[in-house]
Amino acid sequence: MSRFDRSFIDEVLNRASILDVVGRKVSWDKRKSNLARGDMWACCPFHNEATPSFHATEAKGTYHCFGCGQHGNAIDFVMATQNVPFPEAVESLARDLGLALPERDPEAGAKDDQAKRLHHALEAASAAFAQALRSSAGAKAREYLTKRGLSQADWDRFGLGYAPNSRTWLKDRLTQGGHSLADLVDAGLLKAPDDGGAPFDFFRGRVMFTIADGRDRPVSFGARTLEPDGQPKYLNGPDSPVFSKSRNLYRYAQARVAAKEKPIVVAEGYMDVIALERAGFAGVAPLGTALTEDQLGLIWKASKRPILCFDGDKAGLKAAERALDRALPLVSAEKTLAFGFLPEGQDPDDLIKSKGAVGVEAVLAHALSLGTFLFQREQDRDPLATAEARAGLRKRLRALTAQVTDPDLQRELNEEMRRSLEALFATTARPAFVPKLRGKAGDGAPIGTATSELRLKIKSGNSRPKRALVDIVTAPLRRPELLDANEEAFAGLFIDNPELDVLRHSLLDLHLAGTPIDFDSVRRHLEHLGRGECVRLVDEARTSPINPHVRPNVGGEEAKNSWLMALQRLETQRALADDAAEAVSAAGGGDEAAFARLKRLVDERRALRAQEANSSGVATDLVGLDLPAVD
Repeated sequence: MSRFDRSFIDEVLNRASILDVVGRKVSWDKRKSNLARGDMWACCPFHNEATPSFHATEAKGTYHCFGCGQHGNAIDFVMATQNVPFPEAVESLARDLGLALPERDPEAGAKDDQAKRLHHALEAASAAFAQALRSSAGAKAREYLTKRGLSQADWDRFGLGYAPNSRTWLKDRLTQGGHSLADLVDAGLLKAPDDGGAPFDFFRGRVMFTIADGRDRPVSFGARTLEPDGQPKYLNGPDSPVFSKSRNLYRYAQARVAAKEKPIVVAEGYMDVIALERAGFAGVAPLGTALTEDQLGLIWKASKRPILCFDGDKAGLKAAERALDRALPLVSAEKTLAFGFLPEGQDPDDLIKSKGAVGVEAVLAHALSLGTFLFQREQDRDPLATAEARAGLRKRLRALTAQVTDPDLQRELNEEMRRSLEALFATTARPAFVPKLRGKAGDGAPIGTATSELRLKIKSGNSRPKRALVDIVTAPLRRPELLDANEEAFAGLFIDNPELDVLRHSLLDLHLAGTPIDFDSVRRHLEHLGRGECVRLVDEARTSPINPHVRPNVGGEEAKNSWLMALQRLETQRALADDAAEAVSAAGGGDEAAFARLKRLVDERRALRAQEANSSGVATDLVGLDLPAVD
């Protein structure tokens, strides 16, 4: 008998990547393989062949040769290629994975027998809960599931059930079926009181969700209260010899198979995952805990770039940030994360009911890359109006990217942070220092320069548009609702860059025509118009690290107000620029009143900058205008 119990063997197989194990012995065929899907082909290492017929699938954790028939899992492959017995193959893989080998346990056989009994008890409990759901006692649970849009076919598909509100209902049923009280307690189905009294049912009066392992065997249950004020709202079974909250994921076995065609979406709850799966997505959820290292490892075995999809509220943002911090030391060029944020106040179930699968697809299409979300999170921590704050941002970003252990990815992230910082802090060149005029108007020129050198710098229409203006114009690409009832204000915005102006009018045209606005629809529209430079602006906006008007953690009304205030500020800036052009010309000719007016305009510009710094944390330059320094 093996020195390893079944749980340790399962952990080795769950953590081991079949592609990594097999890839040490074969060269993958690049034409036939699809690394993104974890579907790889090679010439068989067990017999000579010229055409690849050896197939390995990451999602299943298995290999198969269609030529000679050799097949198995990672342990089988090590045994066959290294000619070692089963225990040595398990030890070899465990060492590669950094798993501590268990001490030799003379009771390993007894533990395997116990695990089998617990699985049988859990399967019996799942069947009992399913039957109770269809009984008269389950009427309230059926009403709840029906309101959530789930049919009887869904009950069976997702292993749903009901636990009657009784302390002994499940206990009586399963003990009559031959299961011992000790096994039912060990399986987390019964709870033994601290005072040594008789065990009682752990789940009572709740809708039941079956939790399965990677082999789709029941290992525990999640349960939702049916009482409006019942606490806790959701309850998970305790850890047991066959179940660990930190090492399992809800609906992982199903998502792993579906992940061949699409990325895995990590949601927050059972109903979210069920809604995603019903809509055609591969969804999983952690089990009442923050996403753990083991859970990330499971997900990456099936999906190289899973998308964490969180509710659009503060709690969802916090969950995303915790996942980011947990993942940083683990990510690499081959395994990373993306972050999708739902509209405020909605979860995946709400979004699918209101907009269908296309609503989720839009969220996933706009998901932030790990680097983008990292930068945005740190940029939002503090206002950046001072040099100290900006230096602090740079320091935090360096410390975070240093946690990435993949040297190639760390190098690329550092470069991405550098570009993002440059874009965030980009300003126009400051005007040369111009000393004040001496004496009365017309008495002489400014010290060290001619009066004629007082000049206004106005951007030409063909130059690159200002970042602040680009942010305003491209904000509706991510939040089309900004245009609702604000078309006139957007249409009246002065834009001196022709390509940005075309983009603005294209957005208005699509909005007024009732065409859904997103990056792809606008891109197609601009390509049809033959505006390649406009397409480039759209592509840059899609990958831009930050747009202050459409941050995921900003609510709809707050975003709209911020956007409208930015529009008004730009119009104020343009009016200042027009007035300043006249004042500069007159002041240069010695008009003392015009010079005083120019000083007032400079003061107004400073006040406007201070207002912007207070509202957004970042002072922005006037669009197309650098006023001279005036004392």
